[in-house]
Amino acid sequence: MTRSRSNHASPRILHRIVALVVTLMISVAFATMFASMTPVPATAAGSAQACVPTLRAVGNVPIRFGPGPQYRPPIGTLLPGQQAQVTGRLRNNTWYRIAFDGQEGWVFRAFVRTTCIQNAPIVPPFPVNAPRFRADAMLIAPGQCTTLRWNIDNVAAVFLISNGVVQGVAGNDARQVCPTVTTTYILRVQRRDGSVFDTPLTITVAPATPIAQPNFRADAYTISPGQCTTLRWNVEGVSAVFFWDGNVRQGVEGVGSRQVCPAVTTKYRLQVFPRTGGSTDYFVTVVVAGAPAPGITFTVDNGNIVRGQCTTLRWNVTGAFNAVFLLDSSANTTSQVGASAAISVCPQVNATYTLRVIGTDGRQFDQSVSVNVALSPTPMP
Repeated sequence: MTRSRSNHASPRILHRIVALVVTLMISVAFATMFASMTPVPATAAGSAQACVPTLRAVGNVPIRFGPGPQYRPPIGTLLPGQQAQVTGRLRNNTWYRIAFDGQEGWVFRAFVRTTCIQNAPIVPPFPVNAPRFRADAMLIAPGQCTTLRWNIDNVAAVFLISNGVVQGVAGNDARQVCPTVTTTYILRVQRRDGSVFDTPLTITVAPATPIAQPNFRADAYTISPGQCTTLRWNVEGVSAVFFWDGNVRQGVEGVGSRQVCPAVTTKYRLQVFPRTGGSTDYFVTVVVAGAPAPGITFTVDNGNIVRGQCTTLRWNVTGAFNAVFLLDSSANTTSQVGASAAISVCPQVNATYTLRVIGTDGRQFDQSVSVNVALSPTPMP
């Protein structure tokens, strides 16, 4: 008798199927869990923001004015191991712009090692044949000068523009300038393709420091004949001070004094030279009062003449005085004359002549004479 096959699976086979299904479910669960636990990369809002782009020199690295070897000579050098902050880069990362000694320069990538260079901004394309335009001193005092320098090659023409004046110059040249006020100079480069590129450079002239008044003064401004007085002054922060007594100049200290004993009224001069150039004069007048009046003799030979005739004026001035003048009322003139003289006058109308003497103390002393002029007598028929 043949035994028939059962239609139901054995318990052992069912157990294996269940175990396989459970294993597959656990694997899927673990895969999902680990996928959700994958670390998130640092974002720009995290550590990348705190990463400052820097570079380190691996040798002596020349620093140039622009991104390329054509910008020469170098403006500086990074020494081996020296670091610098990167402030910009070309799009192809061949040249990096760095902060160096208070200015900006460019270094080639082959000579440096960088950190966080992706955080450095990309600099627009540098102008072709841009000049290195600079000055020995950007800030000067009034009266000082500085030298402008520039270097550029392979261009059609170069011009220096100062206060609207255009001057053709060489590509590698220099000019001394002495502006009196803050001035912007422009170096204009005409490239071979016809384009023009201007580079401005401003020289600042610092405001002049006002010189304190020297307080030039006298102990007594009015003295009697034979007396003396002392002149005093105080001035600082200047290059030189000179005291003038008449035509005699004496170098003196900035804080000083001089005793003077003038016989006549005298004006004294203090000349101050500031460090910025030029000079300024200060004056003090000492009046000698009560000086004796000068002796004056003034006469006319004939005070009554006929029109067409002449007469003679005579005078003599003695004693101390500063000047003598002759005033003619008929001609309305004033002439400086000597202390003693005789001159012929031929007035056509009545005239008054005045001899004016200026005393040593500034007083004025006048003496006058008159000349009457009569008409010529009518001839008899």
